[in-house]
Amino acid sequence: MKSIRSLAGLVCGALCLTLFSGCETQQSACEREKRITERLDEMQSDLDNQITGINSEMANLRANPPVVVQQVPASAPVQIDSIAIEDSGYPSKRDELQALAAASRQQQLYLPPPAPARSSNSRGNIRVPVPARTVQAALREAGFYNGNIDGKVGPQTVNAISAFQRSQGIKVDGIVGRMTWQHLQAFVPAGMSTTRLK
Repeated sequence: MKSIRSLAGLVCGALCLTLFSGCETQQSACEREKRITERLDEMQSDLDNQITGINSEMANLRANPPVVVQQVPASAPVQIDSIAIEDSGYPSKRDELQALAAASRQQQLYLPPPAPARSSNSRGNIRVPVPARTVQAALREAGFYNGNIDGKVGPQTVNAISAFQRSQGIKVDGIVGRMTWQHLQAFVPAGMSTTRLK
């Protein structure tokens, strides 16, 4: 009798354990399903936001299409390859346009190359009565010349004059004329002569 009771107790305990473990498993499965559902909702919300952003960008691009500008280098030849002409009942004009297109194919138009830097003596590049040494010193003070102050106007001095003229917004010719000297004399170091002996 005792063994039947203990056996019944064992069976009852095993059944309870099985039921409770099943409940826990079912409960954890429910929680897992709930977490998965929440994560899917978050992902759906993120996707909806991204789609809304893309749609607004597309609407903006349709309203304001981008402008693409292609720049042609200055040294590139300009040539007309062909002209499409529809027959509009004016054969003489069509013939003139075809002749113009043929002529343009034979000739290539080039933009003129930039003028080379002048190399001349000091009197040719300094047209105001100022010593070349003074001009070189003023250019050095202005930050455009780093050569020797020797009174010889060579390519380095001419390039410095041109760079100074460019910075001041005056005509760039590499020559110290009246306008260039008016801008440059503010940089002459103290004690340097501003008159040239003739």
